Amino acid sequence: MDYFGRKRLMKNKEPLRIKIIRRFYGITGDYDEYKEKEVNRIGNNAFMGLWWYFLIANFIACLFAFKYPVQTLWVYIGINTFVSVFVVCTYLIIASQKSKLNDVEVEKTDFQTAKKKVLRSGILAGVQFGLGMYFLGALINWFSENENIISYIQTPRNLITSIVQAIFFGGIMYVVGRFRIKKETN
Repeated sequence: MDYFGRKRLMKNKEPLRIKIIRRFYGITGDYDEYKEKEVNRIGNNAFMGLWWYFLIANFIACLFAFKYPVQTLWVYIGINTFVSVFVVCTYLIIASQKSKLNDVEVEKTDFQTAKKKVLRSGILAGVQFGLGMYFLGALINWFSENENIISYIQTPRNLITSIVQAIFFGGIMYVVGRFRIKKETN
């Protein structure tokens, strides 16, 4: 019992670390020993690749930093962002799919329910992405061009662009989630 007389719910909840891992790798269902072993293997491979990349990139950046400091900084930031976001994330997605970490097996009777759940999560992801891009665009416009945030938000073109982005992203998330659903075979 805690101070307010309620039973502690912490026993039944999984640790925050496990929740973050499940969310990051797209794992649904039980987080068993096999999935934990695969997550550790994939994460270690990604870390080792990034370690060597950053070691070499830092050495090259140090060579050019004295003669071209500003250009080196921008190239370094751009290439590191590209490698971190696209290369490593692509590896994580492919490795997770190969080891079947993110497959969702449902019975034939629950297949329609699972499709509806994926549709709802796709719509929610699209709405979140659209709102995030809308307000992030306003913030970037305010920083880069010193324009008023309200004028960016009130422009119909920016709203339509964010709606199209939300539909596109939500559709992609639905298709990805739909392909992850597998019917259980007896």
